[in-house]
Amino acid sequence: MKMGTTRAGRAQGADRQKGADKTKVELVRLDNVSMDEDDEILPDFEAEVDDGRRVWVTAVLERTAVIEPAPGEPKVLVNRRRLFVDPRHLRVRHLASKEAARRGREAARQLRLQEQQSSAA
Repeated sequence: MKMGTTRAGRAQGADRQKGADKTKVELVRLDNVSMDEDDEILPDFEAEVDDGRRVWVTAVLERTAVIEPAPGEPKVLVNRRRLFVDPRHLRVRHLASKEAARRGREAARQLRLQEQQSSAA
């Protein structure tokens, strides 16, 4: 069910409101959900595509999401700008900081170099 906004309004990142019986649920574009830089949205939640279809999100990537239009149907990749969600129903996981990940990769690289040098001697 599509209510209240035009494609132009959605393209400008406007929030949407959808009437559900007597309560209103505010839907926002998935790419506009505010999070910390080191957080990621966990999959498995319901969303609404900009054409009004309700879908199940099975993966959230950097700029896209994988959706299942209906149970058993093939999964489809869509841009996050096209999906509207209720942010209260999203689960978020905190990731290790990018700097900590970089330090870990560098330490592992140094360890491999040391092992290679030891075995060559």
